Amino acid sequence: MTTRPPAADPAADDAAWTGAARRATASADVRMLLRSARRRRHAHWLAAGMIALALGAGAILVVQTGTMDRLMGAEPTTKPQVEPRVAPNRGPMLDVENPYRSTPAADWADGADGIAPPTATPVNGFSAEQVSNATEQVRDVLVASRVDRRMLMDHDPEGFLAKLAPDARRQLGPLFGGGREPDVQSLVSMVAKGSVLLPVEPKVDGEMVVRAGDAGELVVRTNYVFVYAFKPEGPTRLVDAMNVLVVVRADVDYVIRAGDRWTAGSQGLWYGDATGYAYSIGCDAYRRGYLAPAVTERTVTSNPNRAPATYFDPTSPLPATSGCSQ
Repeated sequence: MTTRPPAADPAADDAAWTGAARRATASADVRMLLRSARRRRHAHWLAAGMIALALGAGAILVVQTGTMDRLMGAEPTTKPQVEPRVAPNRGPMLDVENPYRSTPAADWADGADGIAPPTATPVNGFSAEQVSNATEQVRDVLVASRVDRRMLMDHDPEGFLAKLAPDARRQLGPLFGGGREPDVQSLVSMVAKGSVLLPVEPKVDGEMVVRAGDAGELVVRTNYVFVYAFKPEGPTRLVDAMNVLVVVRADVDYVIRAGDRWTAGSQGLWYGDATGYAYSIGCDAYRRGYLAPAVTERTVTSNPNRAPATYFDPTSPLPATSGCSQ
């Protein structure tokens, strides 16, 4: 399997990126729980906020949302808030045709091209051909859930749901369109109403790894970062790149179930454990299950312990800090 290079070290970032990161407001943390009625599988979604740079950098949003905690009656943790301090923009004009310039995602692949299945070998009783088919299915579901504009802009889940096992579709289908979008946010990306993506593909970096699961199961571990570019609200000469970019890290296990152990409705592709974060994100939208740029946020809290460029690195440790406040 090809190992993708990590994001650039913050010390090597050029002046434009440093200025942009210092002026960016950010981010959100969400912890999600998805429960399979058959297997009681748990998926946890952790979204951590952008961390303030040292030496007077702008304050950063680090707050928490626990969707399933609310459903189960648990009280979320609320962090104290302070007003953001955003330095005036003195950088170059935003390039709307290449908004990723001067960020660690500049040279990443575009959209579906960034999701490449590994070389297939036999695993856990699955032949190489079956493993290849499984990873292609996972690639297709990642494209449908994170790249396809029918999901991103139209919030149409049919292309995504159609790729899952019938019982999985039955579980996830009711979470779309009825106000329960935060419950499925660990698996899909949807843009908030009122926000518009630029006509460029999201940048994608990461990998998938195949491993053995339980009997009759093949697990495909996916670890990807998706960077979405939003249309600026004002003149582009006043916009820093990180004011229009949203970074989503998604580490999701997809599980192929096959064989007589499973009923017909359970055979096929399922979701498993899911962790990740969102960076440079508007939390008002994110609490509702959607993506919007960080400039939609009014108040932030600071945490000086993480360098901004690490959020672009799919191999970096997941942050332990909390996310969007209630």
